[in-house]
Amino acid sequence: MLAQPTHSILHIAKWLVLATLIGIVVGGLDAMFLKLLDACIGARNHVPCFYIALPFALYIIALLARKVAKAHKDYSTDAVIHRINTYKEVSILSVIKAFVLSIVTMAVGGSAGKEAPCADVGAGISALVGRVLHLSVPDQRRLMICGVSAGFAGVFGVPVSGALFGLEVLWVGHMFYEVMFPALVAGITAFGVTSYLGVNYIYHPLSFSPVFSELFLLKVIIAGLFFGLVSVLFIEISKFTRVIFRFITVRSSMFMTCMVGGLILVLIGAFISPLYLGLGMAGIDGPLSGAALQSPFGFLYKIITTSVTLAAGGIGGIITPIFFVGAQAGAMLSEFLRVDSATLAALGVVAVLAGAANTPLSASIMAIELFGAAIAPYATVTCVISFLITGRQSIFPHQRISVGSGKIEDERNTQTYYGPRRRASDKKELMPSHTTTTAQMRRRLKRFWPGHQARLAAIERERKRIEKK
Repeated sequence: MLAQPTHSILHIAKWLVLATLIGIVVGGLDAMFLKLLDACIGARNHVPCFYIALPFALYIIALLARKVAKAHKDYSTDAVIHRINTYKEVSILSVIKAFVLSIVTMAVGGSAGKEAPCADVGAGISALVGRVLHLSVPDQRRLMICGVSAGFAGVFGVPVSGALFGLEVLWVGHMFYEVMFPALVAGITAFGVTSYLGVNYIYHPLSFSPVFSELFLLKVIIAGLFFGLVSVLFIEISKFTRVIFRFITVRSSMFMTCMVGGLILVLIGAFISPLYLGLGMAGIDGPLSGAALQSPFGFLYKIITTSVTLAAGGIGGIITPIFFVGAQAGAMLSEFLRVDSATLAALGVVAVLAGAANTPLSASIMAIELFGAAIAPYATVTCVISFLITGRQSIFPHQRISVGSGKIEDERNTQTYYGPRRRASDKKELMPSHTTTTAQMRRRLKRFWPGHQARLAAIERERKRIEKK
């Protein structure tokens, strides 16, 4: 009779200890990363035309990323999502490389975010702890999710929404509720550690308290539609840029890719403004404080610089640029809707995140943590509308998406959508079986390869891949 409660208590105690440990370690590393990044950016700001060296800096960064720890060449937030969803290990060498190269990318003027290295560090440290403690593979994956949640919470100072973001961003339409408790513990602990170590965050409680009216709600709905379109624009430009620079790399060389990308960034910095290069915190703080915009197209410039940086060899995340784009787009829209610019900038920060990353729940909670409770109902409306506008599109190509009719009675027929292809998946287990018979592989591959020899070759490759796992 007491077996089930006892088992639950022991399970909670186990994950309380593990999540607290991960939160302390990841929080400390987050603080170290943020302080080093601030120091490098502060030193760079004293150098005139710091972005001139971007073409060669991008080439050196790309070269190091490909020559050191060759198994891991991508260090974006999407790469972290891919490793967790496919049960790939994260080596400590790759964590160190992501830590260093991300700082270099942003310090020399590359437009990238600071969350990817922290999420990578969280996943890597958690994977190491899981291997040292000889945890099962599903438990190691749970621990990696806790590490990612701690990384997000510590880097942005949002303990609850950061932890939930680490869960929600992995698999749209399905959340691992069993990992929610340790993820929250890890996120809150990491935030406590970074705050204790003196890390400063962006908090802008709104001085303007919007009074509810039908007209204001209509403007909020219009804003949600606009932010959804901005999210789609960000996603499509990122995809297009990756294709173009991949084509340049294949037809020419990695050196030419970095030179072209770096030259584009230099031209934007020289002839438009260096505000759209680097981490870009000034471009977020300004609109949230009600300051005037340098350009009404600032959000578009940031989309271009971020897409080019990450496609041309730069290392870093994309969440901080999303904040920049949302804040600039919201401030620009306020001129047309005649609404307080800081309020729409705040709504833009969370709504573009919800649309581009498919995370409406954590984005809505993030609005409360960053801007106060007064904005909660309006932020929720804009986040949900932006999320609906983007549909199955995502700024993270490796994000898994559950697709179905959306009706409760058809829930059994729901499948998962993984990137451009559909895959069946058992949502009840964190560790689905990888066992596949040769006959099953033959039946699968027969639809795609008309020739018998090609089918046999594909079957042999699939068999070797499974044996490696």
